[in-house]
This record gives sequence, structure tokens and C-alpha cells, in this order.
Amino acid sequence: MYGCHFKLLGYIILVTLMAAGCASVNYVGKSFDPTTSVAVYFDESEIDREYVVIGQAIGSGVWRSYDTVQEKLIEEAKRKGADAILVTGIGRSHVPIGESGQANENQINAAFIKYK
Repeated sequence: MYGCHFKLLGYIILVTLMAAGCASVNYVGKSFDPTTSVAVYFDESEIDREYVVIGQAIGSGVWRSYDTVQEKLIEEAKRKGADAILVTGIGRSHVPIGESGQANENQINAAFIKYK
């Protein structure tokens, strides 16, 4: 009987760790028809076309690289109909895991933009 409970507990812990390790995006803004490609800029001066900011996003991921978080931002930008993202900040925070541990969460702030 205890073996079944430990196996179930093991599955619950595994699913929780996998979910905590996924990259996610929180977006606030307008949506348009989806786009198929999104440019990535790190400096506003690189953008050589007129544009409007359609929203702001924060991509984050525990135990995920900045590249993985950036890819998740690009996917979300395509869904929201953005033509490009302008990375406005990169950071890291500490997320508590259980009672005595913590993990690093990589974060990228970005503006979603649409060309005029």
C-alpha cells in the first residue's frame, strides 16, 4: 500500500518540477492576426521603420536559458500579431522551491511592436 502512495507522490513531484521548469510569457496589450516571422531588437536605434508598441511582455523560466525564454517570447509575439519585439530588460530572480531551496528564474522584458 505504501509503495503505491510513494509512486503517486513521485509522479506528482515530477510533474511539478517539469511545470516549474517551463518558460512562460505574460502579455498585456492588443492582438492582431498572427504573423509568421518576428524580428528581435535589443536597441531602439536598430529599428529603421516606423512602428507602434502594441503591448508589453515578460518572459520567464526557472531552469531555462535566456535563449529558451526568448524563443517563447517570439512564439507569443507571432500569436499576438507583432512584427518585432524590442528587448527592454534582462534579469534574474530567485524563486523558492520547497521549504529550504530556491532556483534562479531568468526573465526578459520586451515590447511587442507592429510596423506602420
